[in-house]
Amino acid sequence: MRPGLIKEIIKGIFVKPVTIQYPKEQTLIEPDFRGRQYADLKKCIGCSLCAVECPANAITMTKIPDEYVAPKTNARRIYPVVDYFRCVFCYRCVTVCPVNAYLVTNEYRLASSTIVESSELSLSTTTKAAGGV
Repeated sequence: MRPGLIKEIIKGIFVKPVTIQYPKEQTLIEPDFRGRQYADLKKCIGCSLCAVECPANAITMTKIPDEYVAPKTNARRIYPVVDYFRCVFCYRCVTVCPVNAYLVTNEYRLASSTIVESSELSLSTTTKAAGGV
């Protein structure tokens, strides 16, 4: 063994680890970090550009449930649902949206044993229709 290697091994024993002990310690997030994104249904016009432009095919256009209000500009009553397990977080959907309907977050904790997608977040941006369930 080389003498320099033994010195490095001994030094490494007494040095504090560089890694963060997640989830005990929270990770610092940069302000421009690309986290979870979802459509604001008050702005979305249902044009499908985001789904067409998505390189990972992570966006599907879904019918807005009848019990939710859709803006008059969304005549087809559809909205984008992002499958976060397929998403590569390129934010192409955000940049291509002609009405800036996407809300962006720096949320990165997406691990789950169930399907993680944006429908619940998007539906939370609109109200239930009068007489809706």
